Amino acid sequence: MNVVSRVFLVCVVLTSCALQQSPRKRTIAAPTLSCDEANRLAYRTVTTLGYSIVSLQVATPSQPGYILARKEGAKDGKVTITCSGGGATVEPEKTGLPIPSLVGATEQPGEFPQIFVQTFNILRSNQEITAKRGPEKGLVMTITRLNGFESQLELGADLLATGILPVKVVISNNTARPYGLEASKVFLQSAAGARVAPMAPPPAGQGKALQEDLTLQPGQTVTGYLFYPAGEYTSARTMLIDKETEEREGFSVQF
Repeated sequence: MNVVSRVFLVCVVLTSCALQQSPRKRTIAAPTLSCDEANRLAYRTVTTLGYSIVSLQVATPSQPGYILARKEGAKDGKVTITCSGGGATVEPEKTGLPIPSLVGATEQPGEFPQIFVQTFNILRSNQEITAKRGPEKGLVMTITRLNGFESQLELGADLLATGILPVKVVISNNTARPYGLEASKVFLQSAAGARVAPMAPPPAGQGKALQEDLTLQPGQTVTGYLFYPAGEYTSARTMLIDKETEEREGFSVQF
């Protein structure tokens, strides 16, 4: 075999090896995160990086979960979430066939596994700093519409696919006085200008819906869900009631 033939053979072997190598996977051990927290943080990381969710399986202690992500101009990514008594493990990897190369399937700077790990750790660190900082003063109310994937994470089902819009409500009473909320009077404003009241919770929302007549004691935080017909909404409005004076304080959230 001449020198040219040997070089060609070596190139063929190296290229074949590169094609057979598996995409590199990184592992994030998160012993302090619950399964629910790991699911949420992985989802938030993917969307923060500008990827679209292709499909999603929520991780549980008895079953690993995954997120398949896609972004124009980049290789698809996959995140596997595994939960156990010792916390959670999050493993990002790039998917798809690697381009034949003498270098092999090595990870390039800025590829999905690397930037996922960096962003995940930043978001987790910020979350921990916020928790240590403590709650904001006064009454704090957030109202968040959930998309189909977020509905799966929060409620275990894609309610938007059934024509129902789930809304997550978080209220923190960081005052010295008790406040009340009538959940049936948390209205969404439709794009057409109509005021829409919440509907009865679907089966996936049973046990997680916001209580109808709710009283928040000083220092208490309550999280619950309300459900509306799917549609275009521009804002949410409601009132919190000072239980000692019966004075009402209005809240408005723009979407």
